[in-house]
Amino acid sequence: MTYIKKYRSYRLIIIGIIIFPLTISCEHNLSPLYPDYTGQKSKVFDTEGNVYKTIGIGTQIWMAENLRSTKLNDNSQILNLRDSLDWINLSSPGYSWYNNDTTLKIPFGALYNWHAVNSGKLCPIGWHIPTETEWTILIDRLGGKEEAGSKLKVIGTDYWNSPNMGATNSSKFNAVPSGGNFQNHFFDLGKWSHWWSRTLIDIRWITTVDLSYKSYGILIGPGGQTTFTGFSVRCIKDLEAE
Repeated sequence: MTYIKKYRSYRLIIIGIIIFPLTISCEHNLSPLYPDYTGQKSKVFDTEGNVYKTIGIGTQIWMAENLRSTKLNDNSQILNLRDSLDWINLSSPGYSWYNNDTTLKIPFGALYNWHAVNSGKLCPIGWHIPTETEWTILIDRLGGKEEAGSKLKVIGTDYWNSPNMGATNSSKFNAVPSGGNFQNHFFDLGKWSHWWSRTLIDIRWITTVDLSYKSYGILIGPGGQTTFTGFSVRCIKDLEAE
């Protein structure tokens, strides 16, 4: 009996010696691969010199404001689209301010067409338009589709229509209801946020992300068309390059 007890004790000690360094090694290897940037604040500048707050959420770093640049990151001009014919006929990067009103530039940002998003040059260098997968990572981090919206929206009714259901902005993402543009017909200011992803579903539809003043949740799916549509943009940092 004494021998068996000693054997079990020695075996536990040996197992502990083997497992302990393996645990340290695993933790060490996981840390740089899956960093948690939550709550980290900074700023980024676009080509024009506009400055944007940034916020870390989980393994991602996001702009905490909608993009408002009127130039691509190679310093080329984005065309300001001011009538329906511009939206219908243009096959190059374009944008508008909501209701063509420059006073709405802050906090709502610009509404960009798909050609601007698809240029690969809309975000500041070192940043990019998020994919559907990257948006989904954000949504899952904040509790999934049923509750993530409340954690993204700024609180109160200064920007959002009442009731701005559930808004806590606990993520510090600062989502505002910037609305959209379809052939120079503006809609949803105060009611909805509509953001582009860079995930093309087919020749006509792109995945978008949408928040409502009437919901805790968030929508993600085919919501933007490759023609005629203007939505907001949030950029995400190219952390792979670090």
